[in-house]
Amino acid sequence: MVGQNAIFAAIVIGFIATIFGVFVWPFWNLIPTYVSEQVKVVYVDDQGRCIAQTPDNYHVPIGACNAQPGELVVAEYDVKVKERMIQSIRRL
Repeated sequence: MVGQNAIFAAIVIGFIATIFGVFVWPFWNLIPTYVSEQVKVVYVDDQGRCIAQTPDNYHVPIGACNAQPGELVVAEYDVKVKERMIQSIRRL
């Protein structure tokens, strides 16, 4: 027979896992982490939004910019975009 301590421990572990899944994970993974660095503009659409290439050769959206493809600019972007891209490539 399972003791009361084992049942209590299972309930506590389940409660902690639920709290982590509901509150901690979204904040840790979904809130952007911005970095600023020099990037090379590789594409500008007709509305002035830019895609840039980072020093480690990832393409990231940097939003509206006043540059032409090939120019170097200092831009702020969400570093987690690169992390998600790396994770999706590893799943292939």
